[in-house]
Amino acid sequence: MGDAPSFWASWFVWRDAMAAAVLSAAALSSLGVWVALKRVVYVPLALSQVSSVGVVAAFLLGDLLARGGVEGAFFDPAWMSLLFAALASLYFARAREKSGDATAVAYLLSAAAVLILGGFIRNDIHDIQSILFGDAVLVEMRQVVIVASVAALATATHALFYRRFLFASFDGDTAGAAGIPVFRTEALLFVSLAVTISVATRVIGALPAFGFTVLPPLAALRLGGSMRRVMILSTAIGIFSAGVGYYLSFIWELPTGACMVALMGMTYLAGRTFKART
Repeated sequence: MGDAPSFWASWFVWRDAMAAAVLSAAALSSLGVWVALKRVVYVPLALSQVSSVGVVAAFLLGDLLARGGVEGAFFDPAWMSLLFAALASLYFARAREKSGDATAVAYLLSAAAVLILGGFIRNDIHDIQSILFGDAVLVEMRQVVIVASVAALATATHALFYRRFLFASFDGDTAGAAGIPVFRTEALLFVSLAVTISVATRVIGALPAFGFTVLPPLAALRLGGSMRRVMILSTAIGIFSAGVGYYLSFIWELPTGACMVALMGMTYLAGRTFKART
């Protein structure tokens, strides 16, 4: 079991990983408020699974080309996962009236596709799993830069289209009558969420990425207040859970992602208790 001095003495080891976790937490916890408000909490899980199909498809296509005598990395797993996630976003935006059905169909078919297609790939399964599920401990500076760039882009997009997102999400008919393109607005909202989830999952892992998108927003909504306050509080809970969760996982030698999610869960339960007493 580690201790606090050894944690700070080895900062050069965990620096990049914690930075990636905190950046991912900030972005996902903020975007997740829309997920909670729209009551589509399983959409992030489905998007993550769909983007995994893109990763497996990239490896499979590369294998098929190699078997045919064509060598070279023609299909980048990261870009393929983003492509599949973006296409799924359009599907969710189009099926906004039946989001529950759309989520279930997307998740089940994607899970089946990953298992079936994965059986035809010759690559080392550990290489594929590291891309599919990420690693909250071993992170490179290049990945931190990617997460930071995606987080900044998503934040800028939501700041620019905030009112349109709000209008189209909760009063689509009136928004359409006012000239707002509801489908394109919904698609942009889901695409920004899909890209952020896809990138974060490849860096910090599927479990914490899904947790950041759901638990901090639900906890913040329990405490109430304005939309701005909920977003700020959700982001703060996510950042706290990422930083403290990583620290506790180090000194107690526990799984990093699980520690982060456990802290988020305790925050959510505390929010429920506080709300019940007020």
